[in-house]
Amino acid sequence: RMLKKIFPNQFPVVHSPEDEEATREQGQLSNHRKTRRLSALPNYKVYKTPSTRECNNHESHTMTCFIGNPINGIVHVINQIIKIAAIINTWQVMVFGVSCCTIAMQWTASEVVLPPFLERRYGEHIAIYTIQSINLFGGLILPPVVGALTTGTEDFQIVMPGLWIMASSPIFLALFPNVLGACMWQIAMTVGEVLWSPRQDSWTAGLAPSGMEGLFFAIGSARSLLSPLGDMAMGFLNEKYNTNCPDCRDQYGHFCQYLSVENDVLQCVSVQESCDLFLSVENDNTVPTCPKTCLECATWEATNPSIFWFMLMAFSMSSPLAVWFFLPFLRGHHARNDGCYGIFKMSTKRILGILGVVDDCISYEYIEESEMRATHEEGVIVAGKE
Repeated sequence: RMLKKIFPNQFPVVHSPEDEEATREQGQLSNHRKTRRLSALPNYKVYKTPSTRECNNHESHTMTCFIGNPINGIVHVINQIIKIAAIINTWQVMVFGVSCCTIAMQWTASEVVLPPFLERRYGEHIAIYTIQSINLFGGLILPPVVGALTTGTEDFQIVMPGLWIMASSPIFLALFPNVLGACMWQIAMTVGEVLWSPRQDSWTAGLAPSGMEGLFFAIGSARSLLSPLGDMAMGFLNEKYNTNCPDCRDQYGHFCQYLSVENDVLQCVSVQESCDLFLSVENDNTVPTCPKTCLECATWEATNPSIFWFMLMAFSMSSPLAVWFFLPFLRGHHARNDGCYGIFKMSTKRILGILGVVDDCISYEYIEESEMRATHEEGVIVAGKE
């Protein structure tokens, strides 16, 4: 009865009343009725998928022939790399990304150098991460506003001023190595960043062939391959120009900033434990104070932090200079034989391009070469999709 309720359509076919009655009367079923029942049941077959197969001539250019034949997959990847390298847009994106390696060190300095700089000189209670959040919130709020105000403007007219503003922003900390200088640096760095960084993304997407946007974004981020070197450089310079004071800290890194008096013994303690730092009352009976910063530590070796921030600004300046040097190539308005894509072709607007001025001089060779390049790239893309 339960099977009849669950399978009302199949049950009469498999278990007809006549068959059941004959079974009770005769005690067995005929071969005809057995065949009838079996034919009414679903027929399932299990097939084993072949793990390997050979690629024919047509499939050798597709991804499906990789199954069981890794050599064809490697050959396909190599061919794709060669085809992508043949597109001039690839080199434009890569040149711009590598040129911005040094200016990207400011992001590393903001995360690696700024917190210990403020903490060692102004104590543990300074709002370090509030100062860092200036760049974070500015990067979230300002890009849509800047994009709306600069719609229709040529990309590098916005990129070049943004690079110069961000590259020169460490001057505030170099001149004013204090909390106010840190805030001014974060503000100036954020303004420059929101001008050039989003424009780089839109410019990269515009150069990428259809379907290769993600690959071009990865190529534009080639500077991240050199980020470990930047981290090492920041750590070395931080140790040299922003020295620590371990003698005035506990084993957890907290300053021994609280004074404890027991049995006429003056001892400095931290928020977690007692420190091996003892004080004595001076001749004028003035109660000494425990160090709250490295500046108050007696054994600390003073350094000049402005040197580091001047060096960071000098490193950052190389990025807008490099972008300006390759600017005619990045804009793509010149042919290869036209002063090496216009790089070595000097004019007034070429020099003013350091501020983002557009060079309206487009050679006839560039027009012919652009048409040939577009035809070639279209063929490359079609070949890659086949």
